[in-house]
Amino acid sequence: MREIPFCFGKLISIFALGLALLFPVGAAGRAGTPPVPAGWRSGIGLSWLADPYAAADEAAGEAKAGLGGGEAKFVFAGAANPQVVPELIEGLKKHFPAEIIYGCQVSSPLVAESNFPDEKSIDIQAGVQVWALGGEAVEVGIFTVSTELDVDNPYEEAGIELGREVRPFIEGLKTPGRLIFTFGDQYNGSNKDFVNGLNQGLGKIYPLVGGAAGNQTALEIIRGEIQDSMDVAVVIGGPFRLGQTLSGGTHTPETADMVMAEAVAQGGGAAPFFAMLFNCRRRRQGMIEHRQLAEELDHIRRRLPGIEFFGFYGPGEVGSDRPGEPARGVGFTVTTAVFFPAG
Repeated sequence: MREIPFCFGKLISIFALGLALLFPVGAAGRAGTPPVPAGWRSGIGLSWLADPYAAADEAAGEAKAGLGGGEAKFVFAGAANPQVVPELIEGLKKHFPAEIIYGCQVSSPLVAESNFPDEKSIDIQAGVQVWALGGEAVEVGIFTVSTELDVDNPYEEAGIELGREVRPFIEGLKTPGRLIFTFGDQYNGSNKDFVNGLNQGLGKIYPLVGGAAGNQTALEIIRGEIQDSMDVAVVIGGPFRLGQTLSGGTHTPETADMVMAEAVAQGGGAAPFFAMLFNCRRRRQGMIEHRQLAEELDHIRRRLPGIEFFGFYGPGEVGSDRPGEPARGVGFTVTTAVFFPAG
């Protein structure tokens, strides 16, 4: 099933982009942080409140404020399994229209403000994160597919179908950068089958990043409604270029440090302005047991000083070893996409 793509705003020229880099816009453009390209707006909110409505209200309010008065074109809401209930949706709709609200259950948020409350289980019981994306230089297309298919490999077939829907939109983008952010019901030991299918449907290498919903029975949020067995591909076009890498490595904070260092180095000395990061929930569990979780976040913050980043811990990850290489669906891995200004 195809969602109506949201194509927004007029695009600015490469020349205008070069001038606009001097003028920071949005939350990531605060004093002391790298400038954000004009035409890109992003806001991130996080709440540890247990009440689903109150948590959604707090996180969505923070994300909306981060847009600096701009309109959102896509909103992702990730929440602990017990909090994906109708009250969560009502809190989100207080700040954003339902038709742009998507998301899923997550094992734990992974954003710069995370403080990782003392949680002994593999999945948190309270925690809501919201990422809102907008800006006149940003184009967004949102596509969904059900994995409840009567075929031998529903994950691969769902990926193929989704890729075929995405392909005309992403091929028509005129923005300097493009990325497919995928999440939802993708996991069957890893995200391998789903991503293989997605690559087939796309018929060409495009940057992919994302992760599976919190566990194999997780719920998704589609156009402001709670559903299950759904996969989402969000095509983001905008004034950026990417650094990408992933690694299984050891289940220690140093793996995240290495992944971030390699992706940031691909900028050729340019300062990144945003990043997306997806991490294995079982890595998280191991680091909780060894009291290393906060250390991992410190490594990420050090590689992205003062920069917004968004992601989550889940059961399976999606990414590429380097830009231009085919995407892989993996497990026990850290994967990232780091955004640099175009040019």
